Amino acid sequence: MERGRHFLSNHRARVYLDVIAGISGKLGFAKVLQLAGLHSWIEGLPPYDDAREVDFADFSALNAMLVKMYGPHAGHGMALRAGRASFLALAPHLTAVLNVQSTAFQALPPAQRVSAVLQAITNDNPSGDVQTTFQVAGGQFIYTASPCPFCWGQHSAPENLCHGLVGFLQQAVEWAGAGDDYRVEEAACAAVKEHKDASCVFVILKVDQEER
Repeated sequence: MERGRHFLSNHRARVYLDVIAGISGKLGFAKVLQLAGLHSWIEGLPPYDDAREVDFADFSALNAMLVKMYGPHAGHGMALRAGRASFLALAPHLTAVLNVQSTAFQALPPAQRVSAVLQAITNDNPSGDVQTTFQVAGGQFIYTASPCPFCWGQHSAPENLCHGLVGFLQQAVEWAGAGDDYRVEEAACAAVKEHKDASCVFVILKVDQEER
């Protein structure tokens, strides 16, 4: 696994780690870190600052170990919850950028509110070395993260690993007031792809009336 190329902000990683630690408990969390080879985090977790010091390789190793240790269902659920918390930590910044309390923003249709939030995340991402893009296609949003810290360096995974980012986007959609209108799916995970490609692709789909 390639190390030292891409880094996540300490704060973004710490918020995520705190949720995992809270769910797994002190002993369970220590076991996850030990099995993932993250011994330095057993001694002390990253601080709550914006320095970009958390190696993508370490962050993805943690995510892969959650699935190995707790199984897909529980591991994915933990990552989803931690991803949601990561967005909420970013929400105060986005509130100021988008002026979400304004009458003008609140009056926007759900699709435009979601688009504004995704655009803000893409244009002003203080969380680390993640290059993100999004586009609108056929009434749905396509969000791409490259490289993706949730699965960086992982290969031949049997299924998608980036449930943390799915949770992040789910919370973003709900925060935009469109949680009943859209659902989030990971369409392509770099850890699963046969060819070398560090990009992960997520689709935010409009929910049909029958699905609500």
